[in-house]
Parts: sequence; structure tokens; C-alpha cells
Amino acid sequence: KKRISSGINAEYGQTFKLQLSESKEMTILGGGVSSLFFMFLLTAVGNLEGILMGKGFELQLVPEVAFALIVSLVVAGSIHRVSITCCLIFSLVILYFMNSISQKTYGLSESAAPVKVEKKKRR
Repeated sequence: KKRISSGINAEYGQTFKLQLSESKEMTILGGGVSSLFFMFLLTAVGNLEGILMGKGFELQLVPEVAFALIVSLVVAGSIHRVSITCCLIFSLVILYFMNSISQKTYGLSESAAPVKVEKKKRR
């Protein structure tokens, strides 16, 4: 379902390309639409890796997040140049909130006990 959502989202961006590049507000909206594409694509990649590599697999910053961000920036760039900057900002905000929701849902509920390190005295 997420792959279909991201594909439909990209198609809407290309279909309304002329309208999204008409004014400042619409170019910002184009960046917002592209950042939603980032969210759907990142979720689809995470679900695919969860199926292929097992449930315990986590998304990493460099291959998965960077791939989804670059693809969404390319989609935003095909709409308007200003949409690239808006997409980057909105995508980073979405990534922050996705990470915080993930930490609340799947994170460890116990905090690690501090380890006390003893220093050896020199004579």
C-alpha cells in the first residue's frame, strides 16, 4: 500500500507541475508534497526490508534514508527549484518525528544503569 501511495503522490506532483510552480505558496506546497513522497517511500523501503531481512532490521541513515531523501529531492526538483529546499526542510522535520514515534513505540523502556569506572592510582 505504501508503494502505491508514494507512486500516486509522485504522479500528483508531476500532474500539477504547472500549477505548483505558479506562485511562491504553491512551490512551498510542491516541497510539502515531495516530503510526503519521502515519508511514503521511506516507509515502503522499511517495510520491504522488514519482509526480506526479518522484523528486527532497522533503517540506517546512509543507505535507506539517504536514498529516499535523494529520490524525493529529485521529484521536488522536477516541480521547481525552490521546492527542493522546502522538501529538504519538511523531510528533515518528518524524519525527526518519525524517529521520535519509532523510539516511543519500539525503543527500550528501561534505561541503562550507569557504569562506575574506577581509576587506578599511580604511585
